[in-house]
Amino acid sequence: MSPRISVVIPAYNADKFIVRALASVESQTLKPDEVIVVDDGSTDHTAPRVEEFARHSALALMLERQSNQGSAAARNHGVRRAVGELITFLDADDLIYPRFLERTVSGLTRFSNWAACFSDRDVVDADGKLISRDLDHPVFRQLAKKAMGDGFVELEDGDLFSSMIAGSVIPMTITCRKSCIDEVSGFDETLLFNEDRLFFLQLIKKKGRLGYFDESLGVWQRHASNKTSASNAINAMKYSDLILQKLMAGKDGLGLSPAEIAGVQAARHKLASQWMYAASCTRSRSTLALGRRLLAERRITLGCFLKAVGRYVISSPKS
Repeated sequence: MSPRISVVIPAYNADKFIVRALASVESQTLKPDEVIVVDDGSTDHTAPRVEEFARHSALALMLERQSNQGSAAARNHGVRRAVGELITFLDADDLIYPRFLERTVSGLTRFSNWAACFSDRDVVDADGKLISRDLDHPVFRQLAKKAMGDGFVELEDGDLFSSMIAGSVIPMTITCRKSCIDEVSGFDETLLFNEDRLFFLQLIKKKGRLGYFDESLGVWQRHASNKTSASNAINAMKYSDLILQKLMAGKDGLGLSPAEIAGVQAARHKLASQWMYAASCTRSRSTLALGRRLLAERRITLGCFLKAVGRYVISSPKS
């Protein structure tokens, strides 16, 4: 029997995008068994737009509501409600091309040792103009891969965990086995940024194999409200540091090797100087307190601290 498929869409103030995302699911050549939109405490018209779409759609579409807790909590909520053995995650401001489910589900059906299957995506600007392909990321290009036939590729880098410590290069538009999601306890709800990064690192250590279809089957649109936008850089670094702390705290349970532990520690030190630079350049009020903390933790040098503070003072508006 074919596996059941649930599509989970976390949505927060997504009334400009949600109908487009749902229409892309409706256009799939392989229809999902259900679509679960989790409204994460939106204050706009996200919920009414989902309800209106549902009235005219053949999709088994459910709207779940929760207070604003972040996309990690919204995804976990959707997974708990899902009946599918396979879960496709789609952000409300992204979309998938018609063969996305057909191809990713085929990959997981064909390769039983894969925990998840994704595809390349088109990265476009706010006007829909193509910027690049998602998997053109230089870190992703350097990963060892094995062609499996019919356009499927397996990530076979024996050091995939270490390669991804600095940042996730796997799209969050992805189809996962629900059993594997449960194995890593879903997404960490204390993370309001980059929760997918910790999820994938845990998935790699506990479940291993990931694969993808080497064709663009989705769209990631960059716009000002993206979590990855420049305006969110400081928060992103804060949560990146928290992720690295969590990896260190859970190193025994994850079975991290000495080399992987050293890699996490090195990433924390590298991140510290980048964090100070970003804080001082953006005139963040946290610059001085952050610098003192990182200096006390011996993660930055005195020279780095003084340079960052000097840049902060010079760039701060005069009273």
